[in-house]
Amino acid sequence: MNNSDQGSDSPISFYERYAGFSDQQIKDVLKNHKNYQEKAVNAAIKIAIERELIHSEQDLLAPEYQSPASVGLSIFPEITNVYQYKKIVASIFRILFFASLIPISFGVIKYADDQLNMTFLGVGIGLIWLILTFTLFKTRKLIILFLQVLFLMLLFLGLGYRLFHQETYRVTDIAVLFIGTILLLYMLLYLKKLIQTKPDQLSGQ
Repeated sequence: MNNSDQGSDSPISFYERYAGFSDQQIKDVLKNHKNYQEKAVNAAIKIAIERELIHSEQDLLAPEYQSPASVGLSIFPEITNVYQYKKIVASIFRILFFASLIPISFGVIKYADDQLNMTFLGVGIGLIWLILTFTLFKTRKLIILFLQVLFLMLLFLGLGYRLFHQETYRVTDIAVLFIGTILLLYMLLYLKKLIQTKPDQLSGQ
């Protein structure tokens, strides 16, 4: 159930698919109708009228069918559309996986400079992050996410301490470390919310 699945050439129409939905699921589609294709919304409206959930399309103007997510801004936007949910979760995991390449690449560069200590540090950090991300991807367990947040904060403190106590350090190094940590922390916390608030259509899968 999403913005793009089941186009006009699909052998299964939106009406046929939604006919098997519960009344609450139909109401959820109507409540978040701005996130769906016109054909999907029209099918949901037709079914809702047949089930006497609404009397006409005008009922969608009622507060009951106005998504609270459309009012105001949120640090962690609520996602009720299954397609959008899957896309956002997949995007977050791609970023988390990509983040592991940064310290690994750093370690490889230091190996070329014959700095083995920095090589082991960079590759080690990258592999630990990669393993944690892969485990979280497979299990969706919040304890793994918590360990990843803890690992990230320890890295921030450790690298920050190291940068501040160098004979010379650049403000840009501190800024990159701070911004990178904040972005990854945001991704992890948003992922935590998404894992805890699956759309109803995914909860039963």
